[in-house]
Amino acid sequence: MKRPVIGITSSIGEIPGRRNAFEFTSGIDYNQSVLDAGGIPFILPNHSNNEIIKEQISHLDGLLLSGGVDLDPLLYGENCLENLGSISPERDFFELAILSEYLKTGKPVLGICRGLQLINVHYGGTLYQDVSYIERDINIQHRQKYLPELPTHDIKIDKNNLLYDILGEKARVNSFHHQMIRTLGKNLTVIATAPDGVIEAFQDKKHPFFYGVQWHPEMMAARGDENMKKLFRAFVEACMK
Repeated sequence: MKRPVIGITSSIGEIPGRRNAFEFTSGIDYNQSVLDAGGIPFILPNHSNNEIIKEQISHLDGLLLSGGVDLDPLLYGENCLENLGSISPERDFFELAILSEYLKTGKPVLGICRGLQLINVHYGGTLYQDVSYIERDINIQHRQKYLPELPTHDIKIDKNNLLYDILGEKARVNSFHHQMIRTLGKNLTVIATAPDGVIEAFQDKKHPFFYGVQWHPEMMAARGDENMKKLFRAFVEACMK
C-alpha cells in the first residue's frame, strides 16, 4: 500500500552566527511520529505564492500544522499586548493560505499547539495573548519546565470523537504554550478541556478528519507513548482513504 505524504509546516529562524540569514526548521519529533505511523513527512517552506501553494497541495494526502511562535494579534483584531511573544507574519500568511486551500480538498488536517490556534483564528475565533490575561480558579502550568514527553496535567474528553476512542474520558498530556483559545471559531466543537477550563482540543465535525490539540503529542509519540502513537496512526490511516 502506498504511504501517504503528510505536509508539515515549518518555522522561520535566524541562522546563528550570520547576519540577515534565515532558515526553515521543523521539530524532528513531528517527522519521526509521521514516519513511525506509516506516513511520509514532507516539510513545507513558507512563501507567498498562491499558485505554488496549490501545486504543493496537489502532492499532499494530509496536512499537519505544527507548533511555533505566536500568531500576530492583528489577525483577530487586537493590538500586541505586553506579554505577547515573538510573531512571524510571513509564517501566518503562508499557513492561513495553505489551510484555506487545503480545506477545499476534504483531506485530513491535524493542528498541534500553534496549529490549533491558527485554525481557530482562521475560523474567526480569538486568542488570549498570554495565560496571565485569563482569570482562572486553578493555575495549571501550561508551559512546563520538564522533559518534553512527560505528561503534566489532566484533560477531560467528551464522548463521540477520535480522542475519546483513543484516550478515554480522562488523559494526561504535556504542555508547552502560553497562549490559548479565547473565543471559539465558527463550526468548531470543543472536545477536550483542562481543569482550569482551557480548551485542549477541538474538531470540525463537518470534515471527515479535522482535529486540533493544544498539547504536543509528537513529543510524546516520538519517545514511545503508545496512546499518542495511536493518534498519529489514526491521522495517517485517514490520509490513505
